Amino acid sequence: MKIGVYVFDPTESDKLSSVRGVGRYLQLLKENFPGWTFTGNLGSKIYRQGSVFINPFFNFLQPPLTLKRLAPKQIAVIHDLIPLKYPSHFPTGIKGKINISLNKIALKNYELVITDSEASKKDIIDILGLPGNKIKVVYPCLPKSFTENASLDSSASPQNDIGSKYCLYVGDATWNKNLVNLAKAIKIINVTCVFVGKVFNSLTLNHPWQKELKEFLGLAKDDKRFIFAGYVSDLELIKFYQQARVNILPSRDEGFGFSYLESASFKCPSVLSEISVLKEISKGTASYVDPENPHDIADKIGEIYFNRDLKNTLGNKAYKRSQFFSAKKFKKDFLRTTDLVS
Repeated sequence: MKIGVYVFDPTESDKLSSVRGVGRYLQLLKENFPGWTFTGNLGSKIYRQGSVFINPFFNFLQPPLTLKRLAPKQIAVIHDLIPLKYPSHFPTGIKGKINISLNKIALKNYELVITDSEASKKDIIDILGLPGNKIKVVYPCLPKSFTENASLDSSASPQNDIGSKYCLYVGDATWNKNLVNLAKAIKIINVTCVFVGKVFNSLTLNHPWQKELKEFLGLAKDDKRFIFAGYVSDLELIKFYQQARVNILPSRDEGFGFSYLESASFKCPSVLSEISVLKEISKGTASYVDPENPHDIADKIGEIYFNRDLKNTLGNKAYKRSQFFSAKKFKKDFLRTTDLVS
């Protein structure tokens, strides 16, 4: 009997979640497992003999999808627990605390938890108290929009026609992203940095999680060295990676570190924080910094930015490492870990 695999898809009703983040992981699942059913309808049709339900983005701060069991076997994907790990920097309020408690109850209905790195697995064990044998690491891969455009002509200038004299930051702007120290480093080394991410499109600063972003924007205000591209398409992002001198991810913490993998696939070297998760993912193929030391960040940016030989050497090493995170490996590991068939 063929097992019916049902994956919750919030993008059916929430188009904003279809972009990077939730949307990126769903994209990987849809590309690698086209025979599965992706649905935003959590009706009773899911529950049948042998069926499996996958929640690809188990979010403790949102109300639980349901407190009921939806299928005989249930799998939760927890990408990271950063807001729970650093509560003083991610205040949740009363509703958030209630949601956290309810989700801990809901998680008891899941037989297996999948996460993106060994570092995240350790956090899940430490913070949630789950046994290690219930948590499996499956490294994500890149979507086809990246792998199928690996040979894209890089001669075309990226958006804003800024050429290739820039550093690149791709991501969010919460406290763990460490943008204030990055801004200080950019000013010290005196280079241009392009910032890509939808958070830079709508700069409303009334959320308590945006304290770091507000300070960062104050440092960057009226400074031409800071270019805000906002959200861009994958093709535009590829061009940015291809022409950048260096990718920068000086995070205080991460669940995986997608911008390292994305940039590495186009031989763009990275400056990364010397934290366990980024060392786990990059395996010595980047330049590492103390995230709390802007001068160290600046020095490591400058070493690559102004040294083409080092840029090429690190870029080639990163590219070789990126081949480890293949779609074939992602699919094989996901199926082996979950005892499913595609």
